[in-house]
Amino acid sequence: MTQATKFDPRLAPIAQYVKSMASPQAFYSEKAGKVRAERVNGVVTLYRFDDIIRVNRHPAILGNGGQGGSFGNDNPLIPLEIDGEDHKKWRKLLDPLFGPKQMAPLEEQIRTLAGELIDKFASRGHAELHDEFCEPLPSLTFLRLVGAPIEDLDFFLDFKNGVIHPEGDTVEEIEANMAVAGGKLLEYFVNYLAERRKDTEQKNDVIGILLRSEVDGKPIEELDLLNIMFLLMFAGLDTITSSLSCIFAWLGQNPEARDRLIADRSLLPAAIEEILRYESPVPAGQRHATADIDLGDGLVIKAGEAIHAIWAAANVDPTHYDNPLEVDFNRGRAPNMVFASGTHRCLGSHLARMELRVALEEILNRIPDYQVPAPEDLVYDNVSVRTVTKLPVTFTAS
Repeated sequence: MTQATKFDPRLAPIAQYVKSMASPQAFYSEKAGKVRAERVNGVVTLYRFDDIIRVNRHPAILGNGGQGGSFGNDNPLIPLEIDGEDHKKWRKLLDPLFGPKQMAPLEEQIRTLAGELIDKFASRGHAELHDEFCEPLPSLTFLRLVGAPIEDLDFFLDFKNGVIHPEGDTVEEIEANMAVAGGKLLEYFVNYLAERRKDTEQKNDVIGILLRSEVDGKPIEELDLLNIMFLLMFAGLDTITSSLSCIFAWLGQNPEARDRLIADRSLLPAAIEEILRYESPVPAGQRHATADIDLGDGLVIKAGEAIHAIWAAANVDPTHYDNPLEVDFNRGRAPNMVFASGTHRCLGSHLARMELRVALEEILNRIPDYQVPAPEDLVYDNVSVRTVTKLPVTFTAS
């Protein structure tokens, strides 16, 4: 695959190298330990935890929006592709919508839905866990939270796959395919938001709240609403699915660790954090420098350079972690790059952690002895997100 003038992390050599690896962690860790940084086709690729933390927090750094709109939308997505004071303004509005207090009431809904999904396959003794659980659980939860019609789930999943996993061998081909998927979603929400505005019932889903909210003393403009919804729909429908698939695959391959969690549920928060650190469901992100940034020891990022920050390498960086390739539930919640860091830290991290915990609790309650194939027999995709796209499991039927 080839890049053009616009950098796309999915076409970067490292992304293509690990594309289908079942266990890329040793490769990432070696990179972080030996290389620190590389310049490839004019892009600075960073591997080490401390360097990436400094870049993410630096005032001269822009997020994805540093090279204009992406993901099939030429307008900047809010808040992912907005920086500076405008970014702070939008995060002030959006962060409370996904804060811990707002997420807590969803727990029982998620638990009920998880049980209903498991009921569909528990008596069979086998399941395709990605398709039957990892995808529908967070997708249906998120649509209900946002206030989008759950009967249109297949449409939203097609859109998500079209912008996260677009077909194409060049940046131009990928952008063209993303634009088709993006155009369909924008058209959908132009019509749906118009219908919601006619609704006289005051609803407290995300769309309802945004329709009543003001920014700079005025109702949110239509284009801004569309750019918020565009981002929420692919971010909310993808990363938790990917994270669930990685967690279940890892625990299935490490039954002694799974048995520890069955015996002691208090370990779950630390275990989820540690497995996510090791698996890194979102393996990388991009940033852009607006000024020279001296990271020390001769490593200087120059103004105008794009930065490919490899979160997955930072998460197994031997210069930062002791025994980074060991999944240690006693490591505690040491800082990691699972939800990025700095200004553009993940908006939905509170929902993600709660949903992952509830999902894992229900699977361990209902099918605790589930087994997965060997890693080389599973299907992994490490481009954009790390996902076990096919996760067949067997277990004692109930």
